[in-house]
Amino acid sequence: MIQVDDVSFSYTVFHKNPGIKGTINDFFHRKLIKNTAIKSLNLTINDGEVIGLIGPNGAGKTTLTKLLTGIIMPEKGKLIVDGIDPSSRSKKLYKNIGVMFGQKTQLSWNLPPMDTFNMLSAIYELDQKDYKSRLDQLINMLDIGDIVKIPVRKLSLGQRIKCELLCALIHSPKYLFLDEPTIGLDIVTQKNIYDFLIAENHLNHTTIILTSHNLKDIEALSKRLLILARGQIIFDGMMDELPIDIKDKQEFNIKFIDTQWNRITNQTFSILELEHNIKKIGQENIISINREGISIEDLILSLYKEWDMTNDNK
Repeated sequence: MIQVDDVSFSYTVFHKNPGIKGTINDFFHRKLIKNTAIKSLNLTINDGEVIGLIGPNGAGKTTLTKLLTGIIMPEKGKLIVDGIDPSSRSKKLYKNIGVMFGQKTQLSWNLPPMDTFNMLSAIYELDQKDYKSRLDQLINMLDIGDIVKIPVRKLSLGQRIKCELLCALIHSPKYLFLDEPTIGLDIVTQKNIYDFLIAENHLNHTTIILTSHNLKDIEALSKRLLILARGQIIFDGMMDELPIDIKDKQEFNIKFIDTQWNRITNQTFSILELEHNIKKIGQENIISINREGISIEDLILSLYKEWDMTNDNK
């Protein structure tokens, strides 16, 4: 279980004046700016849950992940992950968490992934029999048996992401933290990643905390959604409990042959207009229909406005 009780964290940045004069002035009168990243946050995550964590840039998502993994320490409050305070930097805790940051890599550019896997088994002090068994299981689940001995620089983005996931899971952690795991991936590879993570959760009861700007990631994997804004949770609940009906926000883009002007045209309709316009256009003239849901930015903005108005009235 993960328990967060009244946790706050802020960081300090320096205001830098331009030019030589500004630099000299800063030596004697440096202006400090304190930014609050997490503010009196309370949260409980039960073992085996798959949590979707979203929020605008600067909301505190990455800061929360760093707090839960012991990379940084809270200014106040209490954090417990699997019965251990992350700030203790306990070896036992690190053996029970796996982390994958979208902008960071554990793979060595000029070496094949297998070298990194072997190195991680030594770092985590894995029993070689257990390591080989787990490695074979993950390679089969991710379908990467033909690439693990190819230098990383020769792999596609999707192949590297799969290898990064294996790195994060090779030691069978109880908690997996993922930051933008499908960024830049095509639809087929995204689906493969979704299937793999769902299987990992079901097979090993792995708790997954997923941070993403892609609402499809959240819908595909998470039942419970956390939305952060200004370091506070403005929504914590199931997807179907959102005060905004995502389905009502859906639009459908129809690509069709306009017989009047003898050209291909694109038009977007709401779900209420869809059936009428399909009949009007004629099914024989329709080339394709694509669903376009509410963007994650619009969803957060709508919820944040509602949350902000509620708090202003208190």
